[in-house]
Amino acid sequence: MRVVRAVGRWALRVLLAVLVAALGVVVWAQLSPRPGVYVVNWLFSLTDTGEFRGDEAEGVEGRTDVAYGDGPDEVLDVWSPVDRSGPLPAVVWVHGGAWIGGDKEQPAPYLRLLAQEGYVGVSLDYSLAPDHHYPTPLRQLGEALTFVREHADELGVDPDRIVLAGDSAGAQIAAQYAALVADPAYARLIGIEPALRPGQLRGAMLHCGPYDPPMAMDDEGIGGWFVRTVAWAYLGTKDADDPRVREASIVGHATASYPPTLLSGGDGDPLTKQGRALATRLGELGVEHEPLFFPELGHEFQFDLRTPEGEKVMGASVAFLTRVTARDS
Repeated sequence: MRVVRAVGRWALRVLLAVLVAALGVVVWAQLSPRPGVYVVNWLFSLTDTGEFRGDEAEGVEGRTDVAYGDGPDEVLDVWSPVDRSGPLPAVVWVHGGAWIGGDKEQPAPYLRLLAQEGYVGVSLDYSLAPDHHYPTPLRQLGEALTFVREHADELGVDPDRIVLAGDSAGAQIAAQYAALVADPAYARLIGIEPALRPGQLRGAMLHCGPYDPPMAMDDEGIGGWFVRTVAWAYLGTKDADDPRVREASIVGHATASYPPTLLSGGDGDPLTKQGRALATRLGELGVEHEPLFFPELGHEFQFDLRTPEGEKVMGASVAFLTRVTARDS
């Protein structure tokens, strides 16, 4: 009997410890986005969202882990055609990962294929939330662009023919930087001096991004929880009316000076409603834009070149780059 009572007391202590720990996690999750971030990153680890599927490029060379700033996260990769004569247009790509994960290696195979077509592809790392908050990645993108511009001869880049690109959260960062390049008043609002003149930024290629955070902050279910968690981690708030949330909206701040834009998304991705909203707004402003939205397809479908839709987006991207980076454009 004494053994039974001892086991019972041990089990009770274990149960109480579990309940106290669970209560602690619940309280912590109300005070910090970190518990949710851990869950999101764990879910990311179970999927291959954003994984490239396609043929490798030929005739392309690269330089990796080139420092564009002093911080440990401030490095970039550069992919160029082996045989080239003269400076080439550059595609500067910001990787996805919900502002809390991902790295510059994710879009590298895609950029190598673009390099095969006659472009210099640049992929950068940036500091991630929740350890680093908005607008740190925007500032780091500016530092990377300054590096590309100042080392244009070394990198084989024409600094007057640059296209910003990104996927998922990286599309939001790239799109927002394009907005502040286009609109000095918006740049002053954010407090960032653009690294490019409007004439140097020839276009934007944006895939599966969240371009209007206030639109999704009040969504219900797992999707709403996800958006509030990563937005809280990155923007520092989960209040849809917070000025930081509204400031991060490209839909709310795009102007008629916004650069030509290619947008892609799949209707199986909850973020695509924001892509459609941005396309609608650009149309209202008279901005040249090319929307590529497909039924049923999910997040980051463009990286799968085994599908006709992925191939179509890649083909459209090359045609878009040819058009907007032409010397007389």
